[in-house]
Amino acid sequence: MVKDSNRLKVLGSRHSFSDIADSNYNHISLNKLNSIIAIDKESKTVDIQAGMNYGELSPILHQSGYALHNLASLPHISIAGACATATHGSGINNRNLPSAVSSIEFVDSTGELNSLSRTKHKEKFDGIIVGLGGFGVVTKLSLNLEETYNVR
Repeated sequence: MVKDSNRLKVLGSRHSFSDIADSNYNHISLNKLNSIIAIDKESKTVDIQAGMNYGELSPILHQSGYALHNLASLPHISIAGACATATHGSGINNRNLPSAVSSIEFVDSTGELNSLSRTKHKEKFDGIIVGLGGFGVVTKLSLNLEETYNVR
């Protein structure tokens, strides 16, 4: 579908105050790609499908003894969408939400599956993560985890 479409937009949760997601392009929804692939306790990372939102992920992580360093303000926000738009989360001392991403998989405009990691692809990683979907359709993210904590 990606390769055969010259105008394609991925829809996230569509929580936007602008009309950036409104277009006459072909649209693709990742809502059904909303599962955890794996939690790696050794590396403290979680691999998720790109349609997962914070409200789906957070309770599962909590039950496993983990959390993300920061969250979107609303539970229905898609994680891939929040990362693609550099959503800030909360707290003046917290990094933005895409800073939790350690690796990404996406299908580019030629239909090829690409895998990049923050450690191996430093020169282009941040631009791909916060690329507004311009580099392709994100299919998987790996996120860094912290041990569960209480907010005071």
